[in-house]
Amino acid sequence: MKNYFLLVFVVLFMSSCKNNLHSQKKNNLYQNIVKAFIDYRNSEKEISKKENILIIGANTSENDKNSYWLDIWFVNPKLLQDFEYSKVYEIEGYKLIINESLNKSDILKHSFKETKYENFNLATELINYDSKNWYIVLNSKNEVIRISPQQKSKEIKEILLKKGIKFSQELDDN
Repeated sequence: MKNYFLLVFVVLFMSSCKNNLHSQKKNNLYQNIVKAFIDYRNSEKEISKKENILIIGANTSENDKNSYWLDIWFVNPKLLQDFEYSKVYEIEGYKLIINESLNKSDILKHSFKETKYENFNLATELINYDSKNWYIVLNSKNEVIRISPQQKSKEIKEILLKKGIKFSQELDDN
């Protein structure tokens, strides 16, 4: 009987370790994608940590079965209005908020270090602006299957590969 309980304990312990390892890999995946985005944008022009924040969101992909997408961009809070978020995170010295209006954004919440809450909805009127973002679609195995902007996809893929991000065979290298 003692051996039976020991066996059950070992099985439960191993299962818990496996789930924890899988969770850590997903957290590192999102951190590495955001870090790659920061590196990429700063290679073009240094983005001010005091004047800009990062926004990330995740949602179910309607075009690709069993997949979801991430959208990442920098924004100046003076342009942000009525944005849904409840916590502020920090990565590489940048403040980061998660778009809570999207249905998969909960997967991102444990990936980043939480910091003191700040109100970043500083725009007094809605301003339309164009931002340089990355739109990345991942399959159920957390492998990248599509990258946008398309004209920069090869360059972005190289950066993500250096960060250890996995790519699916489905990704079209056009």
